[in-house]
Amino acid sequence: MRNIFNIQLTNERLRELVFFLAVFLVIIIPKGGFKIAGIPITWGYLYLGFLMLLSVFIIANKYKFTVKNKPFIAYIATLPFVIYFTIHLMVNGYEGSLGNLISFYVSFVFLPLLFYIFLSSFLAKIKSEYIETVLSKSVLIISAYGIFLFIYKQVTGHFLEIPYFTVNAGDLGELDTSKFNQRGSVSKLISTYNNGNIFGVCTLMLFPIFYKNTKSKLKIFIVVLALLLTLSRTVWIGLIFFFLFLYRNQVLKLVKIYLLGGLILLIMGTVIMTRYFQYGSLQKFIFDANLGGRILQIRKTNEISFFGSKVYSAIEEIVYLSIFKQFGLVGLFLFCISFFTPIYLYLKTKNNNYDYFIGILIYLFLCLSDGCILLIPTLAFFYFISVMTFIRQNSAQ
Repeated sequence: MRNIFNIQLTNERLRELVFFLAVFLVIIIPKGGFKIAGIPITWGYLYLGFLMLLSVFIIANKYKFTVKNKPFIAYIATLPFVIYFTIHLMVNGYEGSLGNLISFYVSFVFLPLLFYIFLSSFLAKIKSEYIETVLSKSVLIISAYGIFLFIYKQVTGHFLEIPYFTVNAGDLGELDTSKFNQRGSVSKLISTYNNGNIFGVCTLMLFPIFYKNTKSKLKIFIVVLALLLTLSRTVWIGLIFFFLFLYRNQVLKLVKIYLLGGLILLIMGTVIMTRYFQYGSLQKFIFDANLGGRILQIRKTNEISFFGSKVYSAIEEIVYLSIFKQFGLVGLFLFCISFFTPIYLYLKTKNNNYDYFIGILIYLFLCLSDGCILLIPTLAFFYFISVMTFIRQNSAQ
């Protein structure tokens, strides 16, 4: 009996270690890595690839493999859009970088297969308390480092870059030039994500977990401040969406939160915008007529197509609009099936994983403005929180 207990304990710790490494590489240093022929190779995605190979090896040795119904259905729901995209690609062609095309198949083929099929059973064997504790600490770490880096950049005039770790070695020296991180003379908070919008979108997906598991108001303030310092209207709206949804039945508490948050934002925004930004005022920044350049994307969509006829180039900021423009109504419908199925499955048989569900809602809402959908590590976050909605709490074995 003692030997059996020791083996089970070892297996539990091993699973936790595997998960911890994934969090460290994908969440804390998501951009660490290098480039081959201009294609970013990150330690986190390499590790996910290793987990895929390891899963296949284990399955081949056991001659036994089972997948729960919900993750399987969610995975099947992703296939029609991928098949449609591939046919569309063969018919209409492709223009753009090879890296962008590879990114599509990694994001829409590899990641859902890995999380829904191979990792869903593995994650179900890890204690939910451990998962949420590690996730909450990682959100705090990247937020605190983001604030430090934000201040460091304003003081020194350049980013602190650690190649292969906090920044891809191929992007060294480019954080100011090619990552769209400037708001006038002020740089956005980017943390280890090398881009303010990516950091904000990814952090917001995990924010409901962090918020539920964090009692310290100071820690919550640090993360909220980091999200505000992204200077991204998309991120700000996403943060507002979260609190509106969370406190939808507590009007008084919601009013207090927004009065305080609005006051902080107004003071901070007015000082920064008027002193440094090209907008001249907070009002002009928030109500920018060009929508941060997105107005051109909206104006180019001037015809309704069922199947789409454009050569594929990339999925732009406004995800739904970009999908519709390139793949028509059919493509948009299949895309929505792929991404909204986890919501349907959760609502059909609700469990205690409510905070992961809110994370899904936040991301699908952000796709109305800027989903960063093909940018590392956005969809790794999305498929992870999607799979977690299917896992029962306290299901550790």
